[in-house]
Amino acid sequence: MPRRSNIEPSRGDTRPVRAILNAQTTVYRIQSVRKPNWGVALLAALSLAAAACTGATEGTTTATSAPTTTRAEVTIGLQLAPPTLDLTSNPAAAIPQALLYNVYETLVRLQPDGTVTGLLAETWDVSEDGLTYTFRLRPGVTFHNGEPFTADDVVFSINNVLDNPAHPFLDTFAPIESVEKADDLTAVVKLKRVSANLLFFLTQGQGVMLKESAVGSIEGDPVGTGPFVMSEWVAGDDGRITLDRYDGYWGEAPPSATVVFKYINDPSALTNAMLAGDIDILAGVSAPETLASFAEDGFRIEEGLTHGEIVLSLNGDNPPLDDVRVRRAISHAIDRQAVIDLAYDGYGAPIGSFSTPLDPWHKDLTGAYPLDPEKARALLDEAGASGAVLEMVLPPISYAARSGEIIQSQLADVGLTVVISNVDWGTWIDQVFTNHDYDMSIVSHVEPRDLGSYGDPDYYWGDDSPQVAELIAQADAEPDADKRIALYRRVLDEITEAAADAWLFVLPALAVTKTGVSGYKISLPGSLDATQLALDE
Repeated sequence: MPRRSNIEPSRGDTRPVRAILNAQTTVYRIQSVRKPNWGVALLAALSLAAAACTGATEGTTTATSAPTTTRAEVTIGLQLAPPTLDLTSNPAAAIPQALLYNVYETLVRLQPDGTVTGLLAETWDVSEDGLTYTFRLRPGVTFHNGEPFTADDVVFSINNVLDNPAHPFLDTFAPIESVEKADDLTAVVKLKRVSANLLFFLTQGQGVMLKESAVGSIEGDPVGTGPFVMSEWVAGDDGRITLDRYDGYWGEAPPSATVVFKYINDPSALTNAMLAGDIDILAGVSAPETLASFAEDGFRIEEGLTHGEIVLSLNGDNPPLDDVRVRRAISHAIDRQAVIDLAYDGYGAPIGSFSTPLDPWHKDLTGAYPLDPEKARALLDEAGASGAVLEMVLPPISYAARSGEIIQSQLADVGLTVVISNVDWGTWIDQVFTNHDYDMSIVSHVEPRDLGSYGDPDYYWGDDSPQVAELIAQADAEPDADKRIALYRRVLDEITEAAADAWLFVLPALAVTKTGVSGYKISLPGSLDATQLALDE
């Protein structure tokens, strides 16, 4: 089985982290927007971006000022840039963040209450045995190159995942047996087994509908059916993606004629750009201490929940971490609240396993490994690991560097020496995720329904428990929601008992917007949906 890239497939359940690679600065300009099909009638409006897959995202906002005139362009500031625009070969979260629902669309999509509704599929039926899904497609939809969207594109798009052993999310479609065209506007997906998560995965990046004739340019020139076309991409940490409203769109036109995703890798520079008025939305604040800069009028600070579990990953294939006593010692040595206070300015909540409160199977296991340095020392002595030297390889994210230094100090107090290696994303992907050449690392796994990365021996932290793998497979195939939740909670118990990793805290959703911004959702799984984004000044 091929290794996955940063947020990879899991068995039956899901996707872990999507890492973002560094890229050399390159400018791609689309010389002319593809001719629209002027005969396409405008249909119903797209709903605003979905929040969590398991329920509406919670969030709070400060007061806002009254709008006056609407501006045609909105600029969004982000820290991490996509290394490529090819979401069929690279798991970087920044790719669907900009393109999903904006440029690319899916058969179905999530709503803020966690329900799945039609998008390119107007309706669908599921057979009594749960093994056949029949999707009836929306008529009159065209791709940005003017070609019609039909069932042939559904067949190609799903097979494009199934037939690609290197696809970053291949395992999410593992239950699919085949996909067939019944007629131009009807596609039939047949399953090998019942899959409770199939519709959810069809709402994500792996479910985007592609035109076969356009996939050759997918790396730098995406062609979708969405309300925006990409007019420019400047690759790199200080780059940008410019999206322009697509006049041939089948649905309601978005309020903003242009949306710019502006990438500024340095958190301080990103803050300064917001203060200077160069950007309208500062999305995904990674340095919470900078929020104090926006206490004045004219800005709105927003906070919500995410599915992001910040994890101290432990390579269970490497000694002494292959000894459960050592892994448990590490968990007992970590003061999670101190990590939150010092690394994330007090934002975030401790977690005791691989789950956040947005998961329907969430279980509070923070009491499983209370802070107990004495017990940690005793476990290390018992395992003969006191004085061991461990390498912690960290990606270029503020919370990782800060958390790493704090945990380095906490582990030193119990007799473990931690050597920190700070690397760029490309090196992290190659060294940690692909080659598993590390002892410990810290990264946030932001994908919803990513519990299936446990029990997968190919995943980068090497948890190869057959019992966990079987429980996850049973859960995905379980049609009864209560029984499914119970199975997932058993998975949480199993990985916590094994101290498979040391789970730190939930990544909070933090953002700053100008007071006239509307249509922005604080927490979006997979997509920063711009379809209702507007700025009144």
